[in-house]
Amino acid sequence: MATPNNHTLIDDKSGLIPAFSEIKSQKLIAVDCEGVNLSRKGELTVLTIATNTNVFIFDIFKLKQSVFDNGLREILENKSIEKLMFDCRQDSDSLWHQFRVRITGVLDLQLLDIIYRRNRRPRRTYVSTKRSEKDGEIENINGYKRCLENYVYDHKLLEQKEKGNIQLKDNYMIWKVRPLSETLIQYCVVDVIAMFPMYKKLKESDEVLPRLSVASERYADIWRGMEDRSFDRFEFNAFLPLDIIPEEGTLNFPFASTKCSKCHRKFPHDEFRKVQMRNGSQTCRVCRKVQQQAHRR
Repeated sequence: MATPNNHTLIDDKSGLIPAFSEIKSQKLIAVDCEGVNLSRKGELTVLTIATNTNVFIFDIFKLKQSVFDNGLREILENKSIEKLMFDCRQDSDSLWHQFRVRITGVLDLQLLDIIYRRNRRPRRTYVSTKRSEKDGEIENINGYKRCLENYVYDHKLLEQKEKGNIQLKDNYMIWKVRPLSETLIQYCVVDVIAMFPMYKKLKESDEVLPRLSVASERYADIWRGMEDRSFDRFEFNAFLPLDIIPEEGTLNFPFASTKCSKCHRKFPHDEFRKVQMRNGSQTCRVCRKVQQQAHRR
């Protein structure tokens, strides 16, 4: 596995060819993006890719569109190169709306963590048949640091991560400051190299991969595919969105025809309570839970 010291910062075109040559030879890489208010409305300034042996930090702030036109787009859009990511939603939104790069082949470890935890929960003896009443099935998503603590057990990586977090708290614009500080460079490195042992721990068998692949593609498209985004609590919350991970034994989802009035995603008609449907305020279970939390504060 690559180490924090084994990295290359690429901020001009001279470093692209050897980096792309190594990355293209891989079947599995790790990818992470950083930036200021990372999203279609923000600015993606750094993109980091790790192989098993090396880490390449691409300075998008300096290289701009040319780095994608000269080979990076081909890598990110190549389905045959699988890409470990962690909560790919903002990265995907940024890549598409800023650079017209549609990342594919994602294996999202935030979703794999959910599957891993599901497999360790006791089976429920009673489950309501009404979809709108299955509030107990709403699941919390874990952040990267929590998964780093739970599955990787590397104090040095956690220390490097925390140092970066401290710098970012002081100045969120720091991702546009050049040269990048060594602390932020190490932060980028940790965010990709730790994905390999995390993936090894969470992937208990290859049987999970088809479901994870389908789920990750939906996760990558959940914000990327929206014509307009709200950037409110119904987008930003600590719950797994509905109908992202297929049920065990299938790769499909129920037909979705009715839009939630809060998150604006479509779900089957029976996701919503009849009284809501009558007054046009239908709200999915996740958005109801978000509302409940807001009311308790």
